[in-house]
Amino acid sequence: MKTLKISKEIEFLLGSFGAVQSAFLGIYLFLGKKHNTTNTLLSVFFFLITVRVVKSLLWAYLDMLPVWFINIGFIAHFATGPTLLLYFLYVFKPKKWHIQNYLHFVPSLLLLPFLFRINGGNFWHIGGYSFLLYHQLIYTTLTFGILLLFLIKTNKHTSTIEKEKKYWLFILFIGAASIQLAYFSNYVLGLSPYLLGPIIYAVFIYIIAFYAFLNQRIFEEKETSSKYQNINITTQEFEHYQNKIIQVIEVDKPYLNTDYTLDKLSKQISLPTYLTSHIINKGFNTNFSDFINLYRINKAASMLTSSSYNHIKISQIAYDCGFNTLSSFNSSFKKIKGTTPSQFKKIKLMDL
Repeated sequence: MKTLKISKEIEFLLGSFGAVQSAFLGIYLFLGKKHNTTNTLLSVFFFLITVRVVKSLLWAYLDMLPVWFINIGFIAHFATGPTLLLYFLYVFKPKKWHIQNYLHFVPSLLLLPFLFRINGGNFWHIGGYSFLLYHQLIYTTLTFGILLLFLIKTNKHTSTIEKEKKYWLFILFIGAASIQLAYFSNYVLGLSPYLLGPIIYAVFIYIIAFYAFLNQRIFEEKETSSKYQNINITTQEFEHYQNKIIQVIEVDKPYLNTDYTLDKLSKQISLPTYLTSHIINKGFNTNFSDFINLYRINKAASMLTSSSYNHIKISQIAYDCGFNTLSSFNSSFKKIKGTTPSQFKKIKLMDL
């Protein structure tokens, strides 16, 4: 078995730090106030990875480990891929939990009754572990496909929280895929040390945790509204009106009017209000108010950094961009740009 070219103490310490942080994230999500399907799946995923990493560390450095404990580690490993895939699916398209989802965990469930009976000689080293690793490789590939769909879906019209989720999913996938590929590379290909996966994961889990605590809105699950369930509109019609909304907003710039409403936009594109709302919610992953404010803030940001508007006060720019009050402008600006208008202007001018 290949080992990393660092001392055993450092190797064990790094892996242990990763396991502890992974367990902490699992506990945080499980006990947190934001209870929903995605957070539950993510919490379970972190717990499963923790069990797998702990098993690897103890197996590498202890002479004897109970067979049942080794099997627990492998069974947890079997469940990590399906859990992460389901998490990505539910982030991409929130919906109710279906009992069919448990089919993803059939390998783990089938092995549980044999917890004290199977071992390396009669199962894992005669194809069982190879099957586990190929099983995880398939789920990692499927999860990557979901990630690509999410990345393609996000664009310049996407809300800030959706962009935060995009970066979050990317970081999470890289961290999760690194440990899966490292185990595969070690056992199937014989190219990497056994504990490379836990060590790499230990690095990524702190990046994951840091990003998560800076952007806690990513743990909020978007609710699906029942009022949209009976809407019948073809994909072609949906895309047509979505493009029409963009054209009206970007060409006519009606968002500069303080009294611009969803009803007025609906009349401009000749659609009922509820359909316009549905297209904005589903097509741009945001509501009408945030959708309009995104354009207003982007316009304000360009004015703040333009020499043509140096003589104009920030409050006047706020009103010119469609805001009724300076306070609503400031809060919207900070929500979208992550800083205040005055700080934004100062930073951009320093960069020139």
